Amino acid sequence: MIKFLLNFILIFFYFLNVHAQNVYPEYADKLTFLRADQGVNYPDISDIAFNADGTRIFVGHHLTHNTTHIFQYDLGTAWDISTLDISSLVTANLKEDNHAEVNPVNNTKLTIDFNDDGTKIFILGSFAATTHIYNLTTAYDISSIGEATYVADDGIDWRNYLVPGEAATHQNDIELSHDGTRMFLLDGDATPKVVEYQLSTPFDQSTASYNGKLDITDALTYRAMTVEFDDDGTRMYVGEASNTSQFNNIYVWKLSTPYSVTSATYAGKWQIDFRGVSDSKGANYAFQFGKQGMKLYVTSNEYTKEDNTNTIYDDVIFEYDLICPYGIVVCELDETNVQTDTAVQIEFAKNVIKHNTSTIFRRFDWLRRNENNLNLYTQDIKFNFSPIMGFLPDEIEKPLTKNLITKVSSIKKDPNKNSKKIKKWSFWSHGDVTFGERDNLNLNPREFQTSGLTFGGDRKINDHFFGFALRYGNEDIDILKTNSNKFETESLSLNLYNSLKINDNLNLNSLLGSSVLDIDKFESNAITGHRNGKQIYSAISLQARSGFTDFNFMPTGKIEFGITELSEYNQFNTSNNLLANHDLLTFETGTLTTGLKFDNLKDITNGKRSINGSFEYVQDFSSDIDYEFLNSGDTVYQTKTYGGNSIHNLKSNIGFERILNSGFTFGFNYENFQGFDENSVNEDSLYLKLSHVRDDYKKTNLDFDPINDNLALKYNLNLSGFNFSLNSNHSLKNQELFDAMVKFSNKL
Repeated sequence: MIKFLLNFILIFFYFLNVHAQNVYPEYADKLTFLRADQGVNYPDISDIAFNADGTRIFVGHHLTHNTTHIFQYDLGTAWDISTLDISSLVTANLKEDNHAEVNPVNNTKLTIDFNDDGTKIFILGSFAATTHIYNLTTAYDISSIGEATYVADDGIDWRNYLVPGEAATHQNDIELSHDGTRMFLLDGDATPKVVEYQLSTPFDQSTASYNGKLDITDALTYRAMTVEFDDDGTRMYVGEASNTSQFNNIYVWKLSTPYSVTSATYAGKWQIDFRGVSDSKGANYAFQFGKQGMKLYVTSNEYTKEDNTNTIYDDVIFEYDLICPYGIVVCELDETNVQTDTAVQIEFAKNVIKHNTSTIFRRFDWLRRNENNLNLYTQDIKFNFSPIMGFLPDEIEKPLTKNLITKVSSIKKDPNKNSKKIKKWSFWSHGDVTFGERDNLNLNPREFQTSGLTFGGDRKINDHFFGFALRYGNEDIDILKTNSNKFETESLSLNLYNSLKINDNLNLNSLLGSSVLDIDKFESNAITGHRNGKQIYSAISLQARSGFTDFNFMPTGKIEFGITELSEYNQFNTSNNLLANHDLLTFETGTLTTGLKFDNLKDITNGKRSINGSFEYVQDFSSDIDYEFLNSGDTVYQTKTYGGNSIHNLKSNIGFERILNSGFTFGFNYENFQGFDENSVNEDSLYLKLSHVRDDYKKTNLDFDPINDNLALKYNLNLSGFNFSLNSNHSLKNQELFDAMVKFSNKL
C-alpha cells in the first residue's frame, strides 16, 4: 500500500510537468562541407543515405562540377554525423571504367537508394532517362562500383514512363519499399507528382508496371526534391527546395493502404529549422531518416563570402531528434510495440484473476482435506463422586464411579434451547511466485515475474464454509526485443468465497472477487505511461468430497469469468512529449477447466501429511478485444484487435502438505501452465502456504461434594494463547459462604 501511495504522488507530479508539444523534429547537430574544398574530397550534396546500422553515410554529388561521384564515409558513432571520419573516404566515379554510356551526364541532382540488404545500389539523375543499378560485392560498400558490376540497362526511358502519355523533365528522387515490390519516382516539374510502380520481381525495375500517381501541386510551395516513407509505408514525406527562400517545408501524407499513393490523405507540413545557418537559402536537396525513424537528416546551404566578389554556399547536413519514429506532424506508434504493450496489460489483468482463483480454490482443497479435523467446540463437564464413594472397596468404587460419570456426561441438552456452539475461525496465508514467458504471433516476446501474498480467514456454519481473503500482487514484464521497455504492475484483490456441501459426494465451491490495478510503463527507466484499472470476477466449481484408489483421484470442473476496465491514459516519450492517447478499455475474459486431482492423505506422528496434485485442461474462451488509441497530432482514433489468447492449455501441479495437530499447516506446490497454440505461454509457479486454526478451547469442571454440601466450579477458556479461568466454591449449607477467583494470563 505504501508503494501505491508513493507511485500516486510521483505520477501526480510527473504529469504536472507534462506539456503537449507539436510533433516536430528537435535540432541536434550539423556537419559542414566547405564549398572551397569541393570536388574529389568533399561533395556538393545532392542526396544522402545510410547503411542499415548507421555506421556509414553515402552522399550523392551535384553535377555542376562535371563530376559524377558518390562519396562514402564511416561514422565513429552510429547515426552521429559529428563523428564522420574524413579519412575513411571512398569514392565511386561513374565516368570511369569505360562505361561512359551509363553516366548520368548533364544532370543536376544525383540520388541514391539501396535494396533491402545493401547489395544493390540504384542511382538516378534529375534529367536522366536511365536508372543506373550496380551490384555491390560487399554490402553497403561502393568500392566495387564499375563496369563489371553494372546491371544492364532495362531500356526504359523513365522521363516518359513516369505516367503513361505524359512527359516529365525532373525525376528528382527514387524510392523503393522495404520489400522491393514498389518503386516510386518523384516528378519535380511544374506539376509535381509521386508516381507508383509495382515490381513483379522485387528490386527489378524491368518488371515495373504503372500503379497510380498522387498530384501534390496544391500542397507544395517550391520544387519537389525528395520523397521518403516510414517503415511500414503508411506515411509519405515530400521535401521541397528553393534557391531564393530559406522557408522550405517537409510535407506529410497518411496512406490508408501501405505504399499506395492513391490512398493518401494530406496530414500537414513542418517548416525546416535551419538553426545555426547565418543566411540559408533553403536549398533542401534531400532528407533522410535513420535510427529506426528516430533521427532526421536534412541537407542545405550556408552562405559565406571568400572575397568581395564571390559568394559561396557551403554544404550542410543537419541532424534532428524525433520524439517518435518518423515523427513529423504526426506521431504514429510502432504497430508491433503498441500491440505488445496492450497485450501486456490485458494479460496482466487476466493473470490477476487467475492467481486469485487458483489461491482460493487451493484453500477449498485444504478445507475438504481437514474438514473432520476442525472441531467446532470442546467442552468437558466432570463430577467428583469420591467423597461419597471413597469408603467403598476399590473393586466396587471405581467401576461404579466410572459408570455414573459416563451416564451423567452423556446427558445432552435440547439443541433447540439455548445451545450455542463455539465456532472457530481458521486463519491462513499464502505466497506465490511465478516465472514465465509469452510469445504471441506478430508481437514482441516478453518475460514476466509475478509474486503475491494472500491473507484469509474462514469458518464453518452447519454444512458449509465461508470466508474472505485479501491478496496483494505485483508483476514485472520485460519486453525482450526492446531492452529498455518494461512494465511494473500492482494489484489488490478482495475475495469472498463459500463451500457448500450438496450431498455426501459433492461440494459446490464459489468465489466472488474484485481488484484494483495499477500499471506503469517504463522506457529507459523513465515512466512513459500510467494506467489504472478495476475488475470483478467470479468462479464456480463442483468438487468431489472423496475419490478412488489410494491416491484419491477426483474429477474436477471449474469455470471462471471476469470483467476488467482499464482507464484512459496518455503515453509519452522519455522527454515528456506526448506520443498517443489510449482510450478507455473494457473487456471480458473467461476460462473453463476440467481434469483430475489427486490427494494422498496419510496419518503420521503429530498430524497428517498430504501429497497432492492435478492434471487439467484449460480452455480460454475469452473473445478478441478491440482497443483504440489516438496518435499525437492525429484527429482519428485507430482501432486494433488483440487476439493473443492461448485457447488450449494444460495445467499440471504437484505439492506436499504437512498438517500438525497443533492447528498449523505448512505446504508448497509447483505448477506448470503450458499453452499449445501459436500464441504460446509457458509459466512455472511456486505456491507456499501457511494456515492456522484458531485455538478456541473451552473446558468446564464441576465438582460436587454431597457429604459437605459443597459445589466447586472451574471454567477455563484458551483463546489463541490467552487463558481465562474462573474458580468458585459455594456451600450449600451456608448460603453466605461463597468465594470466586478470576484469572487472565498469556502464555509466552
